[in-house]
Amino acid sequence: MCIIGREFHINSCELLFLLQKEASNLSSGYLATVNEKETGGIQSPRVSLQYNIECLARYNRKKFSELKERDCSEISEEIDIGKLKEFSFRINKYMDGYAPNQRDLKEYIRIISTYLTFIAKEPLHPPGMYVNENQTIFENGGVYYCPAKSKHILEEMSLCKYCVCRAI
Repeated sequence: MCIIGREFHINSCELLFLLQKEASNLSSGYLATVNEKETGGIQSPRVSLQYNIECLARYNRKKFSELKERDCSEISEEIDIGKLKEFSFRINKYMDGYAPNQRDLKEYIRIISTYLTFIAKEPLHPPGMYVNENQTIFENGGVYYCPAKSKHILEEMSLCKYCVCRAI
């Protein structure tokens, strides 16, 4: 991300523009692969790992499209560059562990996650995704809740501290 070298604040409109530029630079071959996986509904049984993977992939595709089309007319808040740097460091470490040598996927997820956290102010994981056998991330009255946040926020490189979800 080209803003990492800056030592001051950036506003959300500038960040959106930078993310859109980075999104347009992603490999068209990779994006074609991501988009061809859209099958309509989620086919796997609820509570399965595959269900969560499909749910997350669909959410990411939707949010990536939203990011590319979004304008700045309704956003203009200052973003702490230190917080943005720390978030980028953590998401890169996370992706190094879960998707080593997958540069396009890593950039795709970093762009979406940064958008969700600093601009859209939406959960990093989709509402409806299962965090255990019988609990999902959910929204109630415009507030998002995650039953797993209180557990995972304690992990060393957790991204939960940046997620808008409240712990329950």
